[in-house]
Amino acid sequence: MKVLIVYGSPDGKGNSRRLADALQEGLKTENTEVEEIDIHDYKVSFVWSNYFGDALQNNFEKAGDDDMPKLKDKMFAADILILVSPVYWYQLGGRMKTFVDRWADTINTDFSSDLMGKGLALVTTHSGLNIMNSSNYLQLAMEATARFMGMVWMGAVDAPTSLPISSGPIDAHYQIAKNFGEKLARGENLIGQKVL
Repeated sequence: MKVLIVYGSPDGKGNSRRLADALQEGLKTENTEVEEIDIHDYKVSFVWSNYFGDALQNNFEKAGDDDMPKLKDKMFAADILILVSPVYWYQLGGRMKTFVDRWADTINTDFSSDLMGKGLALVTTHSGLNIMNSSNYLQLAMEATARFMGMVWMGAVDAPTSLPISSGPIDAHYQIAKNFGEKLARGENLIGQKVL
């Protein structure tokens, strides 16, 4: 199994990274090849007027000399994509959101996607202060994205951040992340169903 982990936090050593490290520890229990990238190391142009129409025509001139072609190659080579991001206003961090917006680059004129059949998983951290965990909204959005793209939604793990006003992650969060990594390495979703 080949896994691409995409980090999207402006703090490369923060809460999201630590939770993803636990997940990656689980990935290593099987014969899994893992590539890690930080989206902040790549230039990804914002979408533009009539972007979707241009994308359907494979016209990316307006993107200029960005790194999306390299990123697409990395995504196409992977069996599972794992996005790692703190939650900002119920959504991915800005750079990660722009990266996901550009996934329309992979959509064909028949609305199929070159990402079809690949697994998609999510690792997030959040403030933990709202009545409904903000990660839940993001998970719903990413599950819908996976469905539209013909991808397999593998599930998500999340934890509160370490802030003066919240408890932060506990050992159980890291154990759940590690267990999820073990399942992903076997092609299983969060609840243990073999889906890849």
